[in-house]
Amino acid sequence: MSKVNTSKNDRQTGMGSTSKSIGNGGFMLLLAVSMASLLAMCMLSVSTSISIAHAQTTANKSGTIASIQKDQAGTWKLSGTWNFNNINSNSPTFTSTFSMAKLDGSAMHKHTINDFKLNGTLHPTKTSTGTTYTGTATVSMKEGLVSNVPTSITLSNNGNISIMVDPKMTGNHFGNTPIEGRVTG
Repeated sequence: MSKVNTSKNDRQTGMGSTSKSIGNGGFMLLLAVSMASLLAMCMLSVSTSISIAHAQTTANKSGTIASIQKDQAGTWKLSGTWNFNNINSNSPTFTSTFSMAKLDGSAMHKHTINDFKLNGTLHPTKTSTGTTYTGTATVSMKEGLVSNVPTSITLSNNGNISIMVDPKMTGNHFGNTPIEGRVTG
């Protein structure tokens, strides 16, 4: 049987001296309730952490392409859409489909950028102005699909997106400046 003596505290407060005993059954009950409370707090904490981690790894963004590109054939207007899913994971997916036409509306054709893969173990580069994802993608061209095209995708904090595909691997078709757009969702 455990004995708890409260007489020291009672003397300091001017109260009478008393001593209380806790039986083994009471002590075990107190210990069980304490352990159950601690376990419940831990489980709640882990559950919250898992929910936050899941929310971070399933972040999705989408938007529009609205860009002017210059290449050897002239000036082109690009318009379309893009989706970037699971951007906080090790395997985000990026897809963009857009039309490309001369400023007078002639020579319209379509392109896609998809099959984006982050480079090795590189994580996105975060700066005070945004986050850049560097990897490779597949780009549709007139001649067919071009795979493993070095591509960087920058999501700016101001709501813009920039998609830079390697000019050499795409025959300088999009010029040497990024394809621009907006984040809408």
